[in-house]
Amino acid sequence: MTSEGPLLSAPGGASDRELWDLLCAVYVDGGFTDAELAPKVFAAEAVRARGAIITARDRETGALIGMIILVPPGAAVRQVARDGEAEVHLLAVHPDARKGGVGRALVTELLGLAAARGFEQLLLSTQDSMLAAQALYESTGFARIPERDWERAGRHFWAYQRALSLPSP
Repeated sequence: MTSEGPLLSAPGGASDRELWDLLCAVYVDGGFTDAELAPKVFAAEAVRARGAIITARDRETGALIGMIILVPPGAAVRQVARDGEAEVHLLAVHPDARKGGVGRALVTELLGLAAARGFEQLLLSTQDSMLAAQALYESTGFARIPERDWERAGRHFWAYQRALSLPSP
């Protein structure tokens, strides 16, 4: 990736195969999602149904290197958000593109999109073992809300919240 950073797309800019490959490289290969669950949770139709997908591409190769989803208030796929709160899902940065600002660029773009859509609160959850993601979220204004932590299939998820009245990072 060049020093200019990733090329961010308008919502929706990736093929089904690209989404699948990225999510499997990050979540399955990274040990965060069981391989037998991947066909259900990472199927393109299910991923696209969650909300607005923002993607990042390498400026030189055009390869998909990252994504994040803005889930609107009221969506059935919400995990920790309540009425009137939007949610962040599936921040994914390809292992070969990490430490280059891709995750921060995606979160910043999502914050702008959420604000433009008039959302006031953003929530997310991340596995307790995702230390780099937690550091990124905290550095972009998200704060832990342990009372909304949850568990599924033996995995522990920590909840975070951010008011969109805060300035973007």
